[in-house]
Amino acid sequence: MPSKTYIIAEIGINHNGKLKNIFKLINLANRAGACAVKFQLYLPETLSRKKGKRKFKLFKKHKNESLFQMWKRLAIKDIWLKKIEKHCQKNKIDLGFSVFDEISLKKLDNIKYKFLKIASGDIDDLYLINAISKKKSKDIILSTGMANIEEIKEATKILKKNKLKLLHCVSLYPTSVKNTNLARMFGLKKYCKNIGFSDHTIGINASIKAINLGAKIIEKHFTYDNFADGPDHILSANFNQLKNICDYNNDHKKYMGTGKINPINKEISMKKFARKSIFAKENINRDERFTIKNLEKRRPGHGLSVRFFGKLLNQKSNKKYLKGETIKV
Repeated sequence: MPSKTYIIAEIGINHNGKLKNIFKLINLANRAGACAVKFQLYLPETLSRKKGKRKFKLFKKHKNESLFQMWKRLAIKDIWLKKIEKHCQKNKIDLGFSVFDEISLKKLDNIKYKFLKIASGDIDDLYLINAISKKKSKDIILSTGMANIEEIKEATKILKKNKLKLLHCVSLYPTSVKNTNLARMFGLKKYCKNIGFSDHTIGINASIKAINLGAKIIEKHFTYDNFADGPDHILSANFNQLKNICDYNNDHKKYMGTGKINPINKEISMKKFARKSIFAKENINRDERFTIKNLEKRRPGHGLSVRFFGKLLNQKSNKKYLKGETIKV
């Protein structure tokens, strides 16, 4: 991945189980300037009980579905994978997957993708992490939400020979400003030099701040509509917000410039427009003394600089000046 912050548009479940929404989100992420899109690949039965009777109201249109029914409805279908791959290639945007189990990992054997992500909830699934570690040619991203130091050490030890990126993450949806804890990224550098941020806050300020702090990766949930049906849309970046993050990412290092104190040539050329000169406020005769009443300071700055105004007062004029004429002592 390049030295510039790598922006991942996390599609997650915001496609709402529809391939047309997936294509739409890939198109929008590309237009916004994201480096990659990411999808979640899982077996529904590993995320919830098939026979769970408790009903959830996470979607307005599906008020009485169980968690298993929800995960099944939102799962990426196997026949979609090639289509997603081709659509990303068409849009020239990188493709990545969060994989939640070994079977889902196997499904990617014939798919071209850039990176794999291990979700915060799987940082202690060492068997899965070992399986992912065998993908030596891929970038591996490990999210550290909910993880303590020992869990991070154990997981990163398995992945030490991989091209590892470690993400600071707070597994609260949404994450409040006071709980964002971006300084945690500095502590994570003990375990991996490539550190980033998985942003679950509302808005983009946390992502911008993380870029300023040197995050190598920003992962931000992405939606086509913050008011769409589903629990993740509200905390996701919309098109304009993602574009703002990407635009800032492209320019933020340029703002620092060279650090030289003297102005650049283009700025010097502005002096005659922005600076002031000394002008005759009224007609001034030869040998008449310059005073506050017969002189004025105003733009443009192509005449005698106003820095000499104080020294000029009470001196005699060596020529006659008409009102409005530039003083040329």
